[in-house]
Amino acid sequence: MKKNLIFIIIVFLSLVILAYYFFKFNNQKMEKMEKVFLITKDGVTIVGNYYPREEAKFAGILIHQRPKTKESFNELAQILNNQGYSIISIDLRGHGESNQSVFGKLDYTQFSEEEEKKSILDIEAASNFLKNKGFSKEKQFLIGASIGANLSFQFLSEYPEIKAIVLLSPGKNYRGVDLELYKKEGLGNKILVISSLDDQPAVEGGRLLKSWYPELTYIELPRGGHGTDMFSNNPNLKEKVINFLLEKLAE
Repeated sequence: MKKNLIFIIIVFLSLVILAYYFFKFNNQKMEKMEKVFLITKDGVTIVGNYYPREEAKFAGILIHQRPKTKESFNELAQILNNQGYSIISIDLRGHGESNQSVFGKLDYTQFSEEEEKKSILDIEAASNFLKNKGFSKEKQFLIGASIGANLSFQFLSEYPEIKAIVLLSPGKNYRGVDLELYKKEGLGNKILVISSLDDQPAVEGGRLLKSWYPELTYIELPRGGHGTDMFSNNPNLKEKVINFLLEKLAE
């Protein structure tokens, strides 16, 4: 009887300890995300969700598609953060919470192509934020969807020291962000392109990049939709993105 009582007490205490660490871990996880406010060169306030990781060696910038917001990357941001990366997901100008500037309120639906192309400054602001956190461009990677993919390719072209980029549904030309303008030698081994056959503009964009850079990693899905929608339609796709980053960030 005494042995049974001791056993019950040990089991009970073990469950209490496990519950304590479970709730402690979950509370820490919930507190990780920080809302940050970045100012671009042209005076736009960019709002981002920042997921810091104390021991991180690399940090990523997530750039959403039109007309979505930074929240479309919530799940991927948390997965990457749990993988050991610091992550910032931003609302591009005129989207979501990034609607304020020195010139007044911004609305992407009213943008000309020239105004849209200035979104590259939003990525620059996020990159500078990460630099101030201790991550030089050599320690940064980008994941962009649709126009966010084209902007990511532009950013890599301008800063080839960026470690890696993942392009979800890039197109030949989205709102004036024309891939042809940023073609540069020596970028291919840093790039993962993912396109879906039921998204013809993205297939054209992906195959164009593959023709320029035979060495890039190219995934062409039979179906999946556009941009971040491909994740929900292809459950194993996030793992492929993670494996690509593990490989490229280890080099």
